[in-house]
Amino acid sequence: MYKRRYRRKENEEDGFLRGVAGLFVFGIAYLIFVYYVDTNRFWFEMNHYVFPALAVLVLAVGAYMFYIFKRRENTKRHLDSILEQIANTGFESSVNSFIDQFGKEGKIKPWEYRGYKFEWKRLDDFRDNANKKNITISTKDYGELSVILRHFIDKKENRYLNESIGTKAVHNMSELSKSGIEFENLVARLYSAMGYASKRVGGSGDQGADVIANKNGESILIQAKCYQDPVDNKAVQQAVAGRVHYGCTRAVVITTSYFTQGAIALAKSNSVELIDGGLLKRKLAEHLHEAWQ
Repeated sequence: MYKRRYRRKENEEDGFLRGVAGLFVFGIAYLIFVYYVDTNRFWFEMNHYVFPALAVLVLAVGAYMFYIFKRRENTKRHLDSILEQIANTGFESSVNSFIDQFGKEGKIKPWEYRGYKFEWKRLDDFRDNANKKNITISTKDYGELSVILRHFIDKKENRYLNESIGTKAVHNMSELSKSGIEFENLVARLYSAMGYASKRVGGSGDQGADVIANKNGESILIQAKCYQDPVDNKAVQQAVAGRVHYGCTRAVVITTSYFTQGAIALAKSNSVELIDGGLLKRKLAEHLHEAWQ
């Protein structure tokens, strides 16, 4: 219901202007007709009806545009205040984690921006979490939340672009060894750069773990899949089993390619984070300052 209301609200202003334009065209057509039928009647109606109506219309449109300007100004001031709250409370890391973790799972008519697709229910959960932390985001529609997400997605994408441009060497995922060892070492380096104590544990009998990363009491089990083909739910199953075996608090599957819908669904139901090739490249540029393709 909220998303339908949000989409209607997005078109309110355009709908009003289209309505005014339609009435204007109809009025012009009527006056042309009257002019050719009865010139005296034409000028009578112009002087007694059209000119006064135009004056009223100009005043009404001017008042409406002033109202729209003030409303947008107040909205911008309010959104700037929310963004400042997010920055001051350290909630920005939560926003970025939300974008990274859930920005690829939207399927049927999701909220979408710059390749990120979110399920509407995820947006509700995120907004509720923000409001519990006294970051007040309107629940009337998705307008404020959309602006906030667009702001941080733009920020992430621009940072990724700038860091990629500033990187001298460009590495190719296809040059990594087929054994997966080089990729596992790359993932371990990435998490080390992110502030984790990470180590590669992959190999024969690894029980579903390729890399283990620890920080501030959090222990992450990582499955690293250096594939060209899509990764199916088997990798997610291994990560879930490994999380239990090693007693980790979180499980992550990272790949150089992408995930099947089955893998995405299983990961969602088992709270496993998925990092596909696109997101991985952004993280490598952000934390290791290395450009990969």
